Amino acid sequence: MFEDEIKTSESTELSLQELVEYVARGLVTRPDDVTVSQAQKGDMIVYEVRVADEDKGRVIGKNGRTAKALRAIIGAAATKAEKKATVEIID
Repeated sequence: MFEDEIKTSESTELSLQELVEYVARGLVTRPDDVTVSQAQKGDMIVYEVRVADEDKGRVIGKNGRTAKALRAIIGAAATKAEKKATVEIID
């Protein structure tokens, strides 16, 4: 069905960043304060998420469960795109 689509590494990285931003905005009370930046550490893409101070707990979750789930989602999507990626919540 989508065999005609050609995905480049740039479009994959952009779509992963959009996915991180979409999920993070859905978790917080102030979605306009969510920013996601991308950094490269070796062969790993690191998405750095910044949110308002009062929303950090929502993104991290109890015992870090929400953050772990976000990392799992992004890790799975990155694996499908033959990439390595993770998410960091920046203070």
